[in-house]
Amino acid sequence: MATTTGSQQTQAVPETIETLGPSSFQGWLLLLLVFLAGAASLSVEMAASRLLSPYFGDSLFVWASIIGLILLYLTVGYYVGGLLSDRYPRPVYLYYITAAASLLILLIPLISGPILSWTQLTFASYDVGVLYGSLLAVILLFALPTILLGCVSPYSIRIRIQQVGRAGRVSGLLYAISTAGSILGTFLPVLVLLPYLGVRLTFVSTGLVLLLISVVGILITNKHTAQPPKQA
Repeated sequence: MATTTGSQQTQAVPETIETLGPSSFQGWLLLLLVFLAGAASLSVEMAASRLLSPYFGDSLFVWASIIGLILLYLTVGYYVGGLLSDRYPRPVYLYYITAAASLLILLIPLISGPILSWTQLTFASYDVGVLYGSLLAVILLFALPTILLGCVSPYSIRIRIQQVGRAGRVSGLLYAISTAGSILGTFLPVLVLLPYLGVRLTFVSTGLVLLLISVVGILITNKHTAQPPKQA
């Protein structure tokens, strides 16, 4: 009995590593997704300031609205992502989340004009209309995509911990990768995307890159799931 149990345990470990191991293509794809999601969140934040400036200016009120609410949305996303990852601990659901976030980012240039004009006119007569108007605009335009992007870190940690069982090391690695992406998402829009492409194309390019990696992830994980298990 002891020999049989030990044999079963020995067979279970290689199967887990082969299927979901961090050195596999799926593992590297997940790391890339974490990096790009971190970059996308800061790229959206940087572009948001330029998007709002023609309507509300570039004052501290506007920056406070953007930074404060983006942090709030990420906080909500961390919590929601943790809940969803425990209930649906499969990589494909994470790619669905980032695909939805990318589509919402692509939608921003299309709906921003009417929303910003409406919020500007609505609060034009208020003494602190800039603050109220920018707050409402940031809520309407950026709440959903940023919350979805906030889901990525806890979701990816849950998936990788399921794979390798090293919570501290995995968490540190993924947060470091996400922060590195955020650094890129801070400087790339300011130095390249916004000066040369403009605000709207910055949102479009950010959404398209995130959508591409999400679609690849969905296809790869679905193909991997559809494959029959290998015979022992």
